[in-house]
Amino acid sequence: MQVIDKAVEVLQLMANDPSKKFWRVTDVSNGLDMNVSTTHRLMQSLRNSGIIHQDNSTKKYSLGINFIYYGGIVREMNIPGIVIYPLMQRLYDELGETVFVTIKDRDNCVVLERINSYHQLRFVKRIGETLKLHEGACGKVILAYLPVSILDRTIERIVEGEEHYDIEKLKKTISEVREKGYLVEEVPKMDSTTFSAPVFSVEGNYVASLSVVIPKCRLTESKTSETIRVLKEIVAGFMVDTV
Repeated sequence: MQVIDKAVEVLQLMANDPSKKFWRVTDVSNGLDMNVSTTHRLMQSLRNSGIIHQDNSTKKYSLGINFIYYGGIVREMNIPGIVIYPLMQRLYDELGETVFVTIKDRDNCVVLERINSYHQLRFVKRIGETLKLHEGACGKVILAYLPVSILDRTIERIVEGEEHYDIEKLKKTISEVREKGYLVEEVPKMDSTTFSAPVFSVEGNYVASLSVVIPKCRLTESKTSETIRVLKEIVAGFMVDTV
């Protein structure tokens, strides 16, 4: 099992830095603080299975083409992503901004589907991109609809090690999401604002978050009101049949 864990760490390192296309063994070894010979053996095994690719001339490694195949299977198996796509398309058609769907994966929210904006200045979302549940609007919407019995434990776990994190502020935000049915949150470091709302199953259970992110330079007061109206209208008129 330890070998599998280390192999997963290698793949996560390579996948989590999309700006770096090619990796030397020493890059991975240094990034994971792993012995060079161990890293080399792992990467050779991953190459032999087609999970990663090695260039014959440079000897550098990159993620393999098999990831497209496996990713396609996962997307086809994921009912929320398939069913909610028409909502994304409608929201995109109405606003022309980057739209994305996120689901809960342990203590993270993961981008399951996305349609990126056509504007030259835009925020590009990657399928598989992850954030901690308390780090963005989409994750806070997920937290808002967790069962009360596990909410406090989940919050304690995800903020562990963040000494100055304001848990009471997070809980207040969660309460506001439940009251309003959506969340609007500024992202100062990205100079943008994210709008998120929950999508429910026909049984009334939370399924996913539908979100749109808009650069501040295009966000007028009227567009803010319009975005909230359209988002609420779309999610209110749609429920996912998960059967």
